[in-house]
This record gives sequence, structure tokens and C-alpha cells, in this order.
Amino acid sequence: MNELHQPTIAVYVFRFAANLATVSLGCGIAWPSPVFQKLTEPTLRDNPFGAVLTEYDRTLSEAALTIGGLAGPLLACWITKHKGPRIALLLSSVLYISAWLMLMIVGSVSLLIVARTIIGMANGYVLLTVTLYIGEIASDRYRGALGCFIQIGTTLGVLIVYCAGPFVSYLALQAICCAVPILFGTLFLYMPETPHYLVQCGHGQRAVEALMFLRGARHADEVQCELHEIREYVRRRDADDGTPARMVHHLKHLFVHAGNRKALLISFGLVLFQQCSGIDVILANSEILFLESNASLGPVYGTAVLGVLQFLSSCITPFFIDRTGRRPMLLASSIGLAIALATLGAYFTLNRYAVPVGPIRWLPLTSLVGFVAIYNAGFGPVAWAIVMEIFAHELKPIGVTLCVLGSVLFDYAILQLITALIQAAGLDWAFWMLAGICIAAGTFCWRIVLETRGLKLVEIQQQLSGTKVMRL
Repeated sequence: MNELHQPTIAVYVFRFAANLATVSLGCGIAWPSPVFQKLTEPTLRDNPFGAVLTEYDRTLSEAALTIGGLAGPLLACWITKHKGPRIALLLSSVLYISAWLMLMIVGSVSLLIVARTIIGMANGYVLLTVTLYIGEIASDRYRGALGCFIQIGTTLGVLIVYCAGPFVSYLALQAICCAVPILFGTLFLYMPETPHYLVQCGHGQRAVEALMFLRGARHADEVQCELHEIREYVRRRDADDGTPARMVHHLKHLFVHAGNRKALLISFGLVLFQQCSGIDVILANSEILFLESNASLGPVYGTAVLGVLQFLSSCITPFFIDRTGRRPMLLASSIGLAIALATLGAYFTLNRYAVPVGPIRWLPLTSLVGFVAIYNAGFGPVAWAIVMEIFAHELKPIGVTLCVLGSVLFDYAILQLITALIQAAGLDWAFWMLAGICIAAGTFCWRIVLETRGLKLVEIQQQLSGTKVMRL
């Protein structure tokens, strides 16, 4: 594939525009941290319900987010297949805008649950469509760095909610969150459709123009080699007639072929350990954690620092992922996460037995900051970068869909498990368990995960199938 030409600044700007969709994803993840503090405030100073939100109501809200998250990827997969990734991504803004507007006029718990269901659907929807869109527009040279932009957008959304949520009214926060998908939809109107979908629809000339734009090429000859590869991929993917038969065929091929099974194992394992590290548990309850730990900086400002650090750390990864490799970053991240969580476990163990912790009140903030920084510089972006590149082209939609569904289920399962463990045994045992999961994640990455740095997509498939690939 010819990649001697360098993408222009405009190309990078428009590629980042695709990941603006994940900013809303981050807003949806972090939203409970400041908002549930307002809705459970006994004084009802900033509560549109006029009544304190109960723990049962919050549990229903979390379940609604998961149910919506399971429906979102399925809807996204269907729309992407029939209307293209670009239209599918544009429609995600409609889901988010609807949900935030509903939260602006919320007056009952039932309406809140409906809105959180739509946000959950939009989160799963965006995670799939962005992964597929970036996977289809990224060149072999830049696919690792572009895969990290998903995490950058998500952490930016978390940062917006963390910094604005405690200081603005409930209504103002919903308006800020609603402005994000409006901005995304406006900018993304100027993004091209993926060359893969254009070739599939028989628009050869438009596919050439899209490739030239995305690669920063000046002449059509520069992208002819890649265009030929795309045509071969579309031919393999559309070998069968009829949508149901094709889907069954791809599912069968995913589980029967040894290389595809290994790709699914690696992807599912990374998604499992990513969610079970407890990142979303911490992000959604950061203010409560700072309050419980009596941290020196306080829950509001401690949470803001957390948001800034995780955004900055996620911005570092694109500069290193193609230099250090995927596996080293995953291994180092797993060890760092385990140390940070074990430190938190030790702190809360001392708290449990009434050991004076005044001299080390800085420890919870330091450990939480270390945890989110290490996660967002390592396991968070790198795991999805691997998921984006490890499946064969024709199996990518179904493979990524299964991974997103697994991500939603794993996230909900660990949230319920940690909540039950905290109630039964305390915060210290919860953090000790999460530290053990991160140690298991490091072992999985060491024994199972394939290094894909410097490999073309065809070479990745060869390695998955057991064929040795010579690096030049």
C-alpha cells in the first residue's frame, strides 16, 4: 500500500471530528458523578424532581443504561450496513440530543430512566460506529494512533462533566451536554463516506476522491493499490446473497476458523479486563470516593483534577503506541493499575481498623490520579485500537459488534458486583479484588495478546493463523 504521502492538517482535523461523537459517550459515563449528588441532596436546592432520588431509583437508572447499551450496537450494525458508517454516525447525534433534551425537562423518575436508556443506546451505538468508521478510513501507518482518538474523545467528555457539573445548575449541565452532539453533527456533515462503503455501492470515482482526501494524495495513482485491496475486501464480504445468510455465514466463519477464533478471544479478553478494571465504577462515583476517603483536596476539586489528568494522559498515547508497541503498553498498564488499586485497598483497610491516616490523606487522590492516568495512557485506548485492527475486514462488523455487546455486559456486571462487595465487605475488599483482576489482565496480555505494531492487516491475519511474518 502506498503511504509515502503525508496527510494534511485538514485531514487530521476531519479525522478527529469523527471522534467528537465519543465526547458525548464520556459525558454519559461521567454524568452520574455530579448529578446524583444533586438529586440525593436532602435540601433539594437543585433537584427538578422535588424529591430525593433513592438508591433503588439509581439502580434502575444503571440497569436502563445497560439495556439501552445492548440495543445500541445492534441498531448501529444494521444502519451501518444499509446506510453506511457516515450516515450511521450522524444519526448518533439525534439519539444524544433527544436524551439530553429529555433530561432538561425531566420531572419524574420514569422519564429519567427513559432518558438514561436512550443515552445507553447512544453509547453502545457510538462505540461501534466510531470503531468501524475509523477502522475503514485509517491507513496501516496511522491506524494505531487513530484508534487512540476514541479514548481521547471519551476522556474529554468526562472532563467537561467533571469540571462543569459541580459548579453549574442541573439544567445548565444538560444544556452543555446537549451542545456536544450538536457541534459534532455540524462538523461531521463535512466528513466523507468511507471508501469501503462507496465501493460496495458501486461509486468507484467517489471512493477514489475519498481516498485521496483521507490520504492527502494529489493524484489518483497514489491510492490505486489501496483501492484494489478495498475492492477485494468488498468482494469477499459480499460473496453470499441475502442478509440473513450472510450474517450466519460470518458468524460461522468467526467461530470455525482458528485465526478468527483467536482474534475473538484476544478482543473479548481485552474488553473484559478493560471494563473489569473498575474504570467506569470510579468515574461514575468519583465524588463519593473522595468523600469517603476524606481526601485533602475535597470531592469536587479532586474529581476535576482526575478529569484533567486522564484527558492529558490519553493524549500522550498516540505518540507512543506505534513506537513502543501494543503489548508493552498493555503489560505496563496492567502492572500500574494493580499497584494503584492495591494502594487504595491498603488505605481503606487502615481506615477500617481506625488507624490514623491524617499524614497520608494525599494517598487516595494520588492513587486515583495514578489509576486513571495509567488506564488512559495504556489499557483504555490500546485495547480498542487492537479490537479495531485484529479482525479480518469482512468479519470486522460482526466481531466489533460482539465486543461492544460484551463491553456493555461486563461493565454492568462489574458495577453490580463491586456495589454488592462494598456493601457486604467494604471499599478495601473491592479495591483488592480489582487489583487482582488487573494482575490477571497482565497475565492474559503476556500469554495471549498478539503484537500488531508494524504489521499490515493481512499480516495480522497470517500471524493469527500461525504463519510466521518476517519484519523488514
